[in-house]
Amino acid sequence: MYIFTSMMSFILFLLVTLVLPTFSAQGISKCCLKYPSTKVHRFLLKSYYLQDSSLCDVPAVVFTTLRGKRICADPSKLSTKTGMAYLDGKNWKRSQTTSKQQQKDWSS
Repeated sequence: MYIFTSMMSFILFLLVTLVLPTFSAQGISKCCLKYPSTKVHRFLLKSYYLQDSSLCDVPAVVFTTLRGKRICADPSKLSTKTGMAYLDGKNWKRSQTTSKQQQKDWSS
């Protein structure tokens, strides 16, 4: 009985040791904690996402640049909204072009 208890304790310890760093890396390290004063021209932006408010304390929009750098931004700022609108419009145009090309291919 003692061996079984020891083995279960070791397995539980091992699971906690393996899972805890993974949880921390996914949750806190990916959260924006403040808004840097970095200004990036919208033509250099590739995409954005809204930071998950259930995991992170600070509401933020996270932009990704063409070079893969992540930049946190205040969602209430006009420059942030303009950047989001620019990317939304850029993606909308891309999807419309793709849809037209697909329609053309299907009709052929």
